[in-house]
Amino acid sequence: MINVLHAAFELERKRLSVRPYTLISWSVVSFFAIVILASLPTARGRQWTSVLPSEYNINQRQAHGSTQLPDGAGECGAVIYQLSWSQTQDIRHNGIAALPAGLKGPDGLKYGDWANTPVPKDILERYVLNTAHPPVGLDCSGGTWEKEWRANAQKAGNYYSTDGKALILLQVSHLQDNLNNLAAVGYFYNP
Repeated sequence: MINVLHAAFELERKRLSVRPYTLISWSVVSFFAIVILASLPTARGRQWTSVLPSEYNINQRQAHGSTQLPDGAGECGAVIYQLSWSQTQDIRHNGIAALPAGLKGPDGLKYGDWANTPVPKDILERYVLNTAHPPVGLDCSGGTWEKEWRANAQKAGNYYSTDGKALILLQVSHLQDNLNNLAAVGYFYNP
């Protein structure tokens, strides 16, 4: 009888024991799960600002939209960000000098010097408003805010810069009218 109980106990112990390959497999799966979960975006931080150079202090993303172009040509669209209060104050006091020239985007492309709006026709048609096909930048966003940002590109008092793939439009013309307004940045991109 003791041998039968001992045999039953041994069988149960072997069944519950962790084999080395099982332990290794679970360790690998757990490691990859942790890495994947850690890389997912959160509701905090600069995950929405990855398209802008790091010199921008973003308060929030206000709007975004994009369109997949036909025949696998890529994606075009626009993202609108609101700058932080401190950076807005810096721009309010120092103008465009608050943001250095030659900014580099996360993709490594260098933006040109800042220029005053209105945006020249060739750049406007490349990033903001193209009446021909295919749509570009802002046209691809499908947002209700397109009209306002077209106007920002076409009136004096704002600034823009491009890196050849995207246009950054800094909306500051309204800052002197209302001291509570925050500066905004439009990022319009093409494939």
